[in-house]
Amino acid sequence: MTPEITAHIANLGKYNAGTLTDAALVFPTTTEQVQAALRSIGVDGLRYEEIIITEYSSGVPGLAASLGEYAHLDELNYLAARMSVLAPGQLEKFAAAVCHGEYGGNLQDLINLTYNLDCYDLLPEVKTYEDYGRLLVDTHREFHLSPKAQYYFDFAAYGEDTAINEGGELTPQGYICNNRSPFQKVYDALNIPQEYRVFQYPMQAKARERPPEHPPAAPTR
Repeated sequence: MTPEITAHIANLGKYNAGTLTDAALVFPTTTEQVQAALRSIGVDGLRYEEIIITEYSSGVPGLAASLGEYAHLDELNYLAARMSVLAPGQLEKFAAAVCHGEYGGNLQDLINLTYNLDCYDLLPEVKTYEDYGRLLVDTHREFHLSPKAQYYFDFAAYGEDTAINEGGELTPQGYICNNRSPFQKVYDALNIPQEYRVFQYPMQAKARERPPEHPPAAPTR
C-alpha cells in the first residue's frame, strides 16, 4: 500500500465551456510541479483562475471516493504528506478507518484522522464475524466457554452481534472499531501549515501583473 494521491486537475472555465484539458498531479507535490500542471491546462491566475478535479486515484483503498472535485490542492498535499510519514501498520489502520467512514466526510476529517489513529483498534487477523467471535471466546472477554460447549456455539452470530453493539466493522484490512479515546482536532480547516502550502499560479502570470519598475522615458522632441 502506498500513501500517494493522484489528482487529475482541469481548467474549470474551459471545462464548463465543454473543453477538457487536464493534468495529473501526484501528492505530496511541490509548488514547481503545481505551477507546471497549471500552466499545461492554461490556468494563469488572470484569464483562468479556477480548477476542478475530475478524477482521483490512491494506493489507499476507498480514499479516492472520499475526495471532492473542488478540493484545495494545499489540503490534498497536507493529507498526502501526513500519510507519507505513517508507518506501514498505521497506514493499514488509516485505510481501515477510511473504509469505516466515521471520519472521512471531508479533507479536514481525513487530515485529523491521521493524527488520531490511536482512537481505533485494528485486528488484522479478523476477516469474518466467526473469526471475531472465536477471538472473543478465546480471550474470555465476556464469559468463559468450555471446549466441549464450543462445538455447539454460534461464533459468527456472537461476533456479528458484538460488532454491531460496539460500532465495529469488517474491512479488507481486518476488524476495526473506535475505542472511544478522545479525538483531537489538530487541523481546523482554516490554517494550513506553511510547509504543506504548494498552490501558486505560474510565474509568468505574476510577471504580467507586476507593474514596471521604472516609468517609460518621456519622448524627446
